[in-house]
Amino acid sequence: MGSVSSTPLEAAPLRRMAAVWEQMLQTDGIGPDDSFFTLGGQSVLAGALVRAAGERFGVRIPIRALFEHSRLGDFTEHVLGLTAPASARPDAAAPDVPLAMTAFQQRIWLAEQIDPSVRNHVPLAWRVAGRLDPGRLREALARLVAGYEILRTRFVEEDHGLVVRLREPWTPPVEPLDPRHGPDAMTDWLDAALRRPFDLESGQLFRVALGDLGDGRQVLLFCLHHLVIDGESIPVLLAELDRLYPAAPVPARPVVQYREFAAYQQAQRDSDAWNADLEYWTAALAGAPADTPLTPPAQPEPNGAFRIPLPAGLLDSLGGVQSGHGVSWFMVVATALAVTLHRRTGLDDVTFGSPAVDRDQPRFAGLLGPCLNTVVLRSRVSADSTVLDALLRMRGAALGALEHQTIQFDDVVTRLKPARRFGHTPYVNVTLNMNLLDGHAAVLGGASLTPVLNDSLRSENAKFGLTVTVAHQDGELIALVAHRGDQLGAGPARELAGDLAGLLTRFPRALDEPVLRRD
Repeated sequence: MGSVSSTPLEAAPLRRMAAVWEQMLQTDGIGPDDSFFTLGGQSVLAGALVRAAGERFGVRIPIRALFEHSRLGDFTEHVLGLTAPASARPDAAAPDVPLAMTAFQQRIWLAEQIDPSVRNHVPLAWRVAGRLDPGRLREALARLVAGYEILRTRFVEEDHGLVVRLREPWTPPVEPLDPRHGPDAMTDWLDAALRRPFDLESGQLFRVALGDLGDGRQVLLFCLHHLVIDGESIPVLLAELDRLYPAAPVPARPVVQYREFAAYQQAQRDSDAWNADLEYWTAALAGAPADTPLTPPAQPEPNGAFRIPLPAGLLDSLGGVQSGHGVSWFMVVATALAVTLHRRTGLDDVTFGSPAVDRDQPRFAGLLGPCLNTVVLRSRVSADSTVLDALLRMRGAALGALEHQTIQFDDVVTRLKPARRFGHTPYVNVTLNMNLLDGHAAVLGGASLTPVLNDSLRSENAKFGLTVTVAHQDGELIALVAHRGDQLGAGPARELAGDLAGLLTRFPRALDEPVLRRD
């Protein structure tokens, strides 16, 4: 790492900004010449970092600024030149107002009503180094549910539509694993939990298991409904469980409740920012194809899921591309997926979706509950476009998506009125997910929890024609594919995955390749 400059006028702000970077990137000794990208930065972390820096320096920082000024010194100098005040925090929702719900919750609830086979379950698994006591874990879960309304929220269909109500606190049972299943006990429990629908009106959308796998090894398993959790909430949930795990009573503390976020989101409708974002997306997706064609089998096949083989050290090999072109590894993966879709379909215009974290307000950064939106990434190329051209355009598309999240995906679809097909979500029937598994590691009651990624379960969660999930763990990239068997056959799915893996592997050397094959 470089050393912080000793120039008097620069020393103080550099130290303040370096402290923010070191906290967010979990790296010590960051200097002015160090780049966000070479330090392991990526798109989700970029949003968190600019929010934290904006809080520290009292300004509003566009996320694009970090990508255009990716070195600590340049970024600090840019931030010091900003004069716009940071957005004021919204007032907390009054405790007696009717419960609101978010557009994300409405969307996935409706999806399950239309197609009861859809499962919006979130399976989580950790290997436990140490010992967890089932009784104390059960008590901690009861305290967690009592403190967080989202974990006792009921989704009730009444005469005038869907309403959200609270139930009384409840205690999630800690189920044991069946020892007769041996090493497969973990997978068997998660598979059964994924297949079993939740009663959305019960307010009990949370299942837990703790089991011994022999040789003193334990596993901790959760299965939650997406109505109450997202990836950014998992570290919050684990930290709170650890705080509540001690046998002695833990004093209650005030927390931001999910209904405050839902009320805030609803209040944004028809605001200037909301209308500006709607106009942005209307222009960005004008004339875009509503569906990216896949290769369906002659007869519907079972859903499928498998891991994409990626070489060790792939993330390191992409470092030069990241720092040289001001892109995150997610932008590289998104470009590789876009190029793969261009080549397999022969189309010069393709779209796919990606979940986006909607936690721009600092008070919601540590919220427990789903704060998600869906954004559309559009890739347009010409006959002479290269992979580098596609990368730079994807960079612009991704930054534009991050900067225009006030509007919800459903409002964009309502404005554009694309052609609809049953079982196909417009613009996002191909979806790219990013999963930061390092953020899901934790300590609970003195025991270390290491996340386990089980790709064999992904077929049960195949909600789109094609879903590519890329996870970051221990400095490596892991990629998974899930596909609906009625929309993409197993053979073509593996061919597509192979093309994607091949392009990612040679990406630094492929920048001059034409996107579209020339016959």
